[in-house]
Amino acid sequence: MEEDRFGHDPSVRRLRRVFAAVEAEQNALLDRLTIGRLDGRLRQWRKTALHLFEQGWARAAREGVYLEEKDAAHLYLLCLARALGTRGIVVPREALPANPAVARLLEEK
Repeated sequence: MEEDRFGHDPSVRRLRRVFAAVEAEQNALLDRLTIGRLDGRLRQWRKTALHLFEQGWARAAREGVYLEEKDAAHLYLLCLARALGTRGIVVPREALPANPAVARLLEEK
């Protein structure tokens, strides 16, 4: 097995933690909504959520807001909920993180 040369880079390690947190939050939400991991609609929902996430992440960077791993996961979860909502799937408010600082990143200016 080839050695993971990138695994020692702090920025790579941080992004791996972010991705792990995002995946865990996403899986918990999908479980709660009883949406299977093989649901064909997930691809489009995730694509939309990723687009929104990238916008929120960029806004955080522009405004000097540092996102911890859990904040990044919360941002993605809010983006996924918004993507689901545009397709008529209601995500209960209590299933979403109460993180006003992160939610603000998705507000229109």
